[in-house]
Amino acid sequence: MTGERPEGDGVDDRHPHARDELRRGGVVWLAYAAAVRHLIRLAVPAVAVFLPIGLFATSALVVLADGSAAVVNGDFELIGAPGMSLLAWSAAVLVVLVAGQAVALPATVMLATGRLVGKDVSTSDAMRTAARRWPATAVLVLVGVVAFAVALAAGFGILMWTGAQVTAYAVMAVLALSAMPCLLAVAPMILEGRSARGALARAYRLTAGASWATPLTLAFGVVLFPALAARAVNWAASGLPIVPVAAGYLLALVTVPFQAAVIARLFLHRLGVKGTITEFEKIVDGLPASTPRRARRGPVLAALLLPGLLYGGAVLINPLGWLEVSETAVTEDWPRDPDSEVSKDERPKPELDRSDLQALYAGPGGRMVMLMDGSDEAKLLTCMDSSCARTRFTWAEPVDVAGGYTAASARLTDGRLVVSTWALERVDEEELRRDPEKWRARLGLLICDATGCVPAPGGRPITEVTRSGQYRTVALAARPGGGLLVAQLHRLPFSKRDVDKDGLSITTCDDPACTRPRSKEIAKLPADRYRFDRRSLVAGVGPDDRPVMMRFDRDTGSIFVISCDDPACAQARVGQPVREVSPDYSGRAHRDDTAMVVRADGLPLIAYRDVSDGAIRLLDCHTRECSRADTATLSGPGHNTGLAMVLDRDGRALVAYQDLDRERIVIAACSGTRCTPTPVTTIQRGGGDGLAMALDGHGRPMIAWMDVWNDWDLVVTTPLNLP
Repeated sequence: MTGERPEGDGVDDRHPHARDELRRGGVVWLAYAAAVRHLIRLAVPAVAVFLPIGLFATSALVVLADGSAAVVNGDFELIGAPGMSLLAWSAAVLVVLVAGQAVALPATVMLATGRLVGKDVSTSDAMRTAARRWPATAVLVLVGVVAFAVALAAGFGILMWTGAQVTAYAVMAVLALSAMPCLLAVAPMILEGRSARGALARAYRLTAGASWATPLTLAFGVVLFPALAARAVNWAASGLPIVPVAAGYLLALVTVPFQAAVIARLFLHRLGVKGTITEFEKIVDGLPASTPRRARRGPVLAALLLPGLLYGGAVLINPLGWLEVSETAVTEDWPRDPDSEVSKDERPKPELDRSDLQALYAGPGGRMVMLMDGSDEAKLLTCMDSSCARTRFTWAEPVDVAGGYTAASARLTDGRLVVSTWALERVDEEELRRDPEKWRARLGLLICDATGCVPAPGGRPITEVTRSGQYRTVALAARPGGGLLVAQLHRLPFSKRDVDKDGLSITTCDDPACTRPRSKEIAKLPADRYRFDRRSLVAGVGPDDRPVMMRFDRDTGSIFVISCDDPACAQARVGQPVREVSPDYSGRAHRDDTAMVVRADGLPLIAYRDVSDGAIRLLDCHTRECSRADTATLSGPGHNTGLAMVLDRDGRALVAYQDLDRERIVIAACSGTRCTPTPVTTIQRGGGDGLAMALDGHGRPMIAWMDVWNDWDLVVTTPLNLP
């Protein structure tokens, strides 16, 4: 640190002020200060290299996206897992960026060195020199990558072998710091013309005597501080559209001058401490002698801001007609632990589970309402705004309802919901032990608005069941005149029971409270061991008030459609558009693998997952019982699930499903059997555990779905301009 001239060094020191200045401590902060003062000139190599690469790569990405590009919450995204073309594009872009960095960083190091020693170097000379030294730089890059890969592999190996996290992280840190002089080697390679091997040897020799200080300076100045700056920018701009990406582009370009300034100053600092005046003078004299043109602030600033401006304009104007999507992770900040502060006499707050999502509706006042029901009483989650960022979560059912039943629901014409509930008759436990048949549960209805649910005024029990006959599946559908249809799938009474049959009965009501229920059994269907699965029965009513029901056999994948010739269902017809198959275990159906809607002409449309190969298909029925139908295939074979279907305002069938193989949710818009699939969002975790869809107040399909893996979230996705 004395800066004394070694004995025998007879060269005059023509730059004593520069040498004294560069021997000062605080390398990182002094280098950053120099980078700020000369930012415009130092940023030119990065702009000249990375701006064309970025523009070309982005243009190629637009071509390769092939319908998977979307604007999600104001930012560009690619929907689903990337295909081979996108993976190849990503790999190629990465290689080109590394190659560009192998030119931009050394050139900027040369420019920064000139500024630090008071000698002007033109940008063109610096970049020509860096280009000529590119093979040596490429070797340095390869050595650095291998060194850091070894550090990561050693750390993870120790972690997997011993489980000792502290030891693993310590080993990774020590090895990574040991490799840091690879960054310092850029300076002797570009400034002294050394080979990659010679530059590495020079860097490690200069590190001697400061074996920890030099690697730490490089680690913080070149790696950690820029990374922290990027994180800070992302945090400050989180929740804002466009800004994070535009700021990220700008930060990526201006980071190079700061990194280069640290490398240049640290090299000259260590040279001033350990080297000779001759070496210092040789480096200064070796800088290209040129008279650089003055860097124009306007063009450089425009080039720095150009990527962000182009990105923002592309997103805001959307000239290519990308799909625009609004998406909210509703439960992202919700606590997952039970509320332990509720007293014994107070009803606890409702909790949401990953398997609770049952249905989604446009509720009163245009608010979207979700019915949630799992192992506890049913709940309502109401979206208080269009994005579902604000919610109200309340109980739907009262306490002490009969367990084992999943609530069914339907939307009334005024926007309110009607929800089924099973009231449990209170019987002394001692009596139940003596006579289990004294157990009673009665099927009733709840009417739900924006504030909560109340028992249907004047409603009467629709069904009463005992212990032996309690297993039932219920489906509801609103009638066009304001009434209600209640469909039930149940075991037949013992006296007329057919071993291989289940009974299907309907109850027609003239009002949503069902004050005068009229019930009748209309069909017998083959028994299904999954008969009481919550989604195995779907009910609908056509505009002419004629009921249509669909029964899905989860075990075999067969579908039965039961239609009525008149509103009272004096005669029922049964069709089987999908016959029984015998899938292996991996092909078994899931709980959300069928959906049905009734069109304006009274004919049903049915979407289902073919249990033999996993493909999603649509049945366009020509008869009410769907004995004749055209079939459209919406997806290829694979892991598809989570079906939901609605009719949009143009009468098209919108079918949403989860494509688990490609990690995306797709909406297929179908006019008859002509269908156009559109990926609308990416499944971030695993998906596959609940999906519902309804039209919002603007006629747009809103999808609620559960994204599940180790953790889970309820996500709401709304395509804003679905084709």
